Amino acid sequence: MAEWRRPPITAADFVATVVIYVGAAAWAWAVAGFVPEYRRLASDSADTRYLPLAEAVAWLGIALTVVLVPLWTARAVRLRQRVWTTALLAFPLLAEAWILGLLAAIVAVSV
Repeated sequence: MAEWRRPPITAADFVATVVIYVGAAAWAWAVAGFVPEYRRLASDSADTRYLPLAEAVAWLGIALTVVLVPLWTARAVRLRQRVWTTALLAFPLLAEAWILGLLAAIVAVSV
């Protein structure tokens, strides 16, 4: 496969990436604040011993997103691809982590 010259990363692309990632970090902080709300799913008489497991699923997903997105962004910089599109992946991954934790909480409460 022929390799062609890739243009260097522009300053506007770098600034957009930083702004998007800072927004994603703020969004991660907000989403993490809603993880304890899983306890509202349980009634007063329900067994909540498995709820910390559901919270751990959500926390792990949020932490992995915050750690992996900059690594993917660094890889995109190294390959001279557009990096702001890679930083945008943080938002659906954060939503997915919270929903996965919510589904685990629903299962944990119903057991």
